[in-house]
Amino acid sequence: MPRKIMALLILSTLLAQSSSAIYSPRAMGMGEAFTAIADDAYAAYYNPAGFAINPGIDVAANYQLTNRNQSIGDNAFALKGCFEIGMDPFSWIAGVGLASMFAYDGARYLADRGIVKKNWGRMEEKFDKEESMADTVKEEGDDSEITPISKKEIAKAAAKEIARGTIHVAKKYARAALKEASQQSRHYMYASPWHSPNYYRPTYWDSRYDYTEKELTPLGKAQFGGGITIMSDQNANAATDQDTNWYSFSVASGWGEIAAVGANLNLYDLKIPSTGTKGFGAGLDLGGLLRISDTLMFGLTAKELLTTDIQWANNTKTRYQMNVNIGGAIKSVRQVTVAADMHNVFGQNGQGPTMHYGLEVKPIYGLALRAGQSDSNKTAGFSLGIEQLLVDYAYLGGAYNRTQMIGVTWKI
Repeated sequence: MPRKIMALLILSTLLAQSSSAIYSPRAMGMGEAFTAIADDAYAAYYNPAGFAINPGIDVAANYQLTNRNQSIGDNAFALKGCFEIGMDPFSWIAGVGLASMFAYDGARYLADRGIVKKNWGRMEEKFDKEESMADTVKEEGDDSEITPISKKEIAKAAAKEIARGTIHVAKKYARAALKEASQQSRHYMYASPWHSPNYYRPTYWDSRYDYTEKELTPLGKAQFGGGITIMSDQNANAATDQDTNWYSFSVASGWGEIAAVGANLNLYDLKIPSTGTKGFGAGLDLGGLLRISDTLMFGLTAKELLTTDIQWANNTKTRYQMNVNIGGAIKSVRQVTVAADMHNVFGQNGQGPTMHYGLEVKPIYGLALRAGQSDSNKTAGFSLGIEQLLVDYAYLGGAYNRTQMIGVTWKI
């Protein structure tokens, strides 16, 4: 019985929300060297474990300013919620282990019935998420139709899942939280008047361990997070010929913001504009983070570990390739983060691994400057914090053809 219940939960979530891949200006500005960082609302694409970092509620959106309707990733929207409670590490490990056991058993139950498939060791053609599937679908499909999935039901089911995120402290520490939070800007050359520290809305300029009261730090607490991420674009050009809607439903848990694990359940809603052919599918991503204080961070993500394949209305089947990404980041000083990633570690689909490097410098509390290299493509960007509003910008060179992106995040 527990196995069937978990299988139903997994299947309902697969049909209720999901997908991965969203391009965030902050991560792109750092050359996509973000697997070990992933601490904002767009963690779904780089490492879902990041939803358990920086408790609070974030509402985010980004928009591609130039070269629109030519590549996948024009518009993105994200909602992140995370809260924390007191919990010892052994209870947290036991809880995560028990949840993982039931999830594994449920996934195996679905696999035995041919609904979910492993996405490694399979020889048929697969695609990177940045690639269009249009040519394969048009060449191999027939004229028969399949019943589409109801987007309304997908949205309703997903909305019920998102958790309310917040940080709780005992009343006797509330005054200390306000007082000590105001000191977060002391590490920077200038404390900007337009962006003030807030204990209950931590951002990338803050260190949650930089409090004298132990109760105000993440130590001895477990974090539980979740999020919904949507990427939507229309590319009715001859080169791409694919309208793409990706949805991600993410869950994550961490302890002390030292170790965290997370997962995405992904839904893909695709269309070939030239023929009107639609395709639907789902996949599963897993991620983990290990953060040694705020100084040294490591990340690992396995994307598309399980898949339903994408079922097209003309009876074609395609799938996204499985990718394993690893990364590390170091803060030699509080204001500087250096990161490096290797994506597609195992060289899936005949494509070799790619290297990604990023630098983030925060000279002023409320201002961050970035530079990076994504494979061989140079990138740059910045962020500006204006109280609860964060504005991110990225400029992408090389193969990205001088693409510009802008994004905003509202910290509730």
